[in-house]
Amino acid sequence: MNKLPVIRSFAIFPLLLVLSACNDVAVTQTAPPPPSVVVETTQKSNIKPEISFIGRTEATEDVSIRSQVEGVLLKRHFTGGDNVQKGDLLFEIDPIPYQTVVNQQQASLKQAQSAHKIAITRWQRGTRLGKTGAMSEMDIDELTASMSQTESDVAIKQAALETAQLNLSYTKIMAPISGRISRSQVSTGDLITANTIELATLVQLDPIWVNFQISEKLLTQTRDDHQDGSTLSPEDLIVTIELSEKTNYPHTGTIDFIDNRIDQSTGTLAIRAKFINPDALLLPGQYTSISILLPNEKSAMLISQSTVQEEQQGRFVLVVNSDNIIEKRMVTLGNRYGVRWEVLDGLEVGERIVAEGLQKVRVGIAVNATEQTDAPFSSNNEK
Repeated sequence: MNKLPVIRSFAIFPLLLVLSACNDVAVTQTAPPPPSVVVETTQKSNIKPEISFIGRTEATEDVSIRSQVEGVLLKRHFTGGDNVQKGDLLFEIDPIPYQTVVNQQQASLKQAQSAHKIAITRWQRGTRLGKTGAMSEMDIDELTASMSQTESDVAIKQAALETAQLNLSYTKIMAPISGRISRSQVSTGDLITANTIELATLVQLDPIWVNFQISEKLLTQTRDDHQDGSTLSPEDLIVTIELSEKTNYPHTGTIDFIDNRIDQSTGTLAIRAKFINPDALLLPGQYTSISILLPNEKSAMLISQSTVQEEQQGRFVLVVNSDNIIEKRMVTLGNRYGVRWEVLDGLEVGERIVAEGLQKVRVGIAVNATEQTDAPFSSNNEK
């Protein structure tokens, strides 16, 4: 029993040697190097300001096709979705009832014209007899009144015939404009009621409008950015469209309407641009991203969109200070130019912001910063 403490001492001694060796290794191990990041240095560039909006397309002509007469639809001369030309026959309504009325009015007109010719002949004969005293002035007055009455009858019958002919022409419904027609809302054999049923719609696609709104604040800011502070002329503006698949529409547009007041409910000003649309790439009711390139250059600080992060308090970037320590900087951003943001507040020229390696760093640690050598995110508007 007295040998037990000695055995225990020999068992603990190797363990102490192992622990001592581990401590020596920990002491001699070096700290890991700081993480490497790529930074871009902020600077100002001359740019042509560009402002973007969400717009919605509208047909320059949008016609509701309706019948002006009642009747049975005999034939439809188009297929829904067709492109039709102005004057093309679209619908044909049974013309027989209206042709009958035309025939009746033509007969009535001929009868009135014959009566008028007889009245003229009698008046001429009575005038000659009156000069010889063979007919009294009272009889001549009656002949004159009869001639005038028959002349009025001819005018009335002529107007009735023209009305009947007009109604007959309405049985053939023509395209009032060139454009794309919708599917028909009626079928052959349907009874068409005048001016009530919409038979189809027809829209003109070329040119096409894009409507959008600019806020009162942005309107004031844009005016202030103009060199002389005056209102920009629509002819000075270049308007472009980005389609839903992030491709640019191949044609630029022009501003053709600016409203004359601010909408009190939304605080915006309505504006409309017009674009040629020869290939019908734009359709009415389509949402688009519309951009206006302003004519006057200005100096602005632009940073890559990839450097910007967002939290509940707002947007921020990570800055590498002069001691290579990461700092967090809240920023106020303006318009976007391609994949770059305009910085309005929060950064100074010459500061280094983290462009690559954001996932490896946090505020307060030291980093090994390398300057970005290329500019993959440069804007087309920069000079």
